Amino acid sequence: MEIKKDGLKEIILSISDAIMDKVDYLTELDAKIGDGDHGVNMAKGFARIKEDLKGYDGNDIGEILILSGKVLLNEIGGALGPLYGGGLIKAGIALKGKEMLQKKDIYTLFSTLLSSVKELGKAKVGDKTMVDTLEPFVDEYGKKINTDNVKVSFGAALLKAKEGMESTKGMVSRIGRSSRLLERSKGHLDVGAASSYLILKTFYNSIINT
Repeated sequence: MEIKKDGLKEIILSISDAIMDKVDYLTELDAKIGDGDHGVNMAKGFARIKEDLKGYDGNDIGEILILSGKVLLNEIGGALGPLYGGGLIKAGIALKGKEMLQKKDIYTLFSTLLSSVKELGKAKVGDKTMVDTLEPFVDEYGKKINTDNVKVSFGAALLKAKEGMESTKGMVSRIGRSSRLLERSKGHLDVGAASSYLILKTFYNSIINT
């Protein structure tokens, strides 16, 4: 399976629509232990990406990711802009010159995003962050990279990502604003883990329908 420029643009547009659809859900999650602006900021950033991609006529997969990352870096407030935006920029640099995404390129995309997030946020699995969603996904996808096809590998990895996201509900936050709540942060999903899962799930839904 290959994802060309137009296919990646459609996936990003679908992610934008999914975030818009879940903006209230993300806002509600964030309001419980954070600033309450995660959903609005994510929606604002991806809406801008949607507009900017309309004017991109090139074929470079890396450039699409870099463009998207720069928008998020500039449009999303707080830590999420640098985390998501910086990660996409680094993934775009890693995939610069590619005109299609193949199975190993998808691994490069998400593993580079994960590495960037961990480097900048200093988070690890168990800290109640987006890493709890992304790292199980990347690990599982990597295990299947030489065996199953893209759809099977991504689907199996998505199940691990969901488990990781749901595990944050029982964690005490150790990173970011919510860490000040200590034990009171338990019992709530981490909003970064939730939005990361939403992105992965939408990506998967897009590829299984192609």
